[in-house]
Amino acid sequence: MGRRGSTAYSVVIAICISCLALVPFTFFLINSLAPTHIPTISLAKITGKVVDPSTSEVVQVVVKVGPSGGCIWTNITNDDDSRCISHIPFKPTSEQLHLEGQHNENITSCFPVALGKALALNHVVTALMGISILAVLVDLMVLEGGASLAIIHFTVLFMWLTFILETVYISLLHKRLEDHDTEWEYQVGQGYWMILAATLLISSFSCGGNSSFEM
Repeated sequence: MGRRGSTAYSVVIAICISCLALVPFTFFLINSLAPTHIPTISLAKITGKVVDPSTSEVVQVVVKVGPSGGCIWTNITNDDDSRCISHIPFKPTSEQLHLEGQHNENITSCFPVALGKALALNHVVTALMGISILAVLVDLMVLEGGASLAIIHFTVLFMWLTFILETVYISLLHKRLEDHDTEWEYQVGQGYWMILAATLLISSFSCGGNSSFEM
């Protein structure tokens, strides 16, 4: 009877841990697909108005950047004027931003290339989180605790590394925009806050849940 109770308790704990881990895992997965597959989510958003040299009309340009690349809208009310590019690092061209021959053409240099490559870590962490969930389930239901701790701690380390690099990336992007003294408006994207929330949630869980794994 005691063994059955212990097994049932382990199953309940495994289910609870899996459900809890699915929230940050989903956050990282969504951010990995942003913005090329989920245009509403991004790490950073830049908005500005430029004069299209081909038509001499003022065009509103919106640029979103994330771990999967970037998207450019030249008219946010017309889907035909949007373009998403799945490339890491993402760096828009002057033609895409309608900046040919204009004084703020060097706005394209504001997008960090070297740091942009580090955004690929978001995909690595997403895969590690999936492995961690499976490891916890196996650990609690088969091995009775302990073996998954190393994988979890390794994943948490990479989560913090990803968060730090993404913070540096969007901070550098913002600083360069300010240094160029342009009229482009900068905003932190929803994806950044999702990564912060996921990292804090998993970190607090891994620190407070060690006793549960060691039972």
